[in-house]
Amino acid sequence: MKSFFTRLATPFLMSSALTLSVAAQAEYNTLFMDLAAGEEMSHYRLGIGDTQKGIEGDRVTSMLYLGYFQSDDMAKLEKTNLDTQEFEIITIGAGGFGYLANPTEHGGAEFDFEVSQTKSDELDYERTAAGMRAQLFLPVISGLQANVGVNLRPFFLSGDWDDTAKLEYEYQAGLEMAFNWDIAVYAHYRFLGAYLKNDDKLSMAEGVMLGLRARF
Repeated sequence: MKSFFTRLATPFLMSSALTLSVAAQAEYNTLFMDLAAGEEMSHYRLGIGDTQKGIEGDRVTSMLYLGYFQSDDMAKLEKTNLDTQEFEIITIGAGGFGYLANPTEHGGAEFDFEVSQTKSDELDYERTAAGMRAQLFLPVISGLQANVGVNLRPFFLSGDWDDTAKLEYEYQAGLEMAFNWDIAVYAHYRFLGAYLKNDDKLSMAEGVMLGLRARF
């Protein structure tokens, strides 16, 4: 079996320009973390980056990070239950995260480009691909924000010639409390699924996670 890093070779070439651009400009003055867990799944991201103050007062962190997602939930193929299945996703990402001048009034956003490997031993599922992650933070009242996000890993950004799926996707929605520029706690509903190469829908996991996002 090819090693994880060998399998990443093709999609990594597609993301290398963005990654090198971020790395060249960053002074690595910021530690970023996003830690979340629930009954069905958990997700952890740790990264380093450079935080600069924009001309209108916004604070944006350009960052590189490593991520790990794990789920243990009832999987479904179309409407057929596949019993409890474990999925793991390892990611390398580069992107930007920040709030606007007044986060309690204007919200913020995060946009990333990721290289990932998704794996389930029980289902003999393994897929390496590049993808795009986006989150929007929409103010509700002072300090309280709504969060909506999506992560897409389409077939044309996959490094597997005989691709397992046409599309892997995640979406999330929830609320979070931003205490200041740099620390927020949140509760999100998240769904993880895929459209296989025969167009069948695979539902991998779904559930609620409680999390902490911070930068120092």
